[in-house]
Amino acid sequence: MSTTPPVRPSSAADDAPLNPALKQVRDDTYGPDQEGTDPMDTVSVKKDEGTAWPMIWLVVTIVCVLITLALWL
Repeated sequence: MSTTPPVRPSSAADDAPLNPALKQVRDDTYGPDQEGTDPMDTVSVKKDEGTAWPMIWLVVTIVCVLITLALWL
């Protein structure tokens, strides 16, 4: 038994003999000279934004429990 792997025939990058979908294609639309903005620069959060959500969930939970008890009893 041999420990060396079998030699695979080398193929060019443009050659995909079995499956053309496996052909390697490089998108030249974007390059290293392209720059974007940092996503964190566009985040805007106001002070105390979202602090009401725990109270909303508490009220919704209580209402659901009361509906469940009303239907069950």
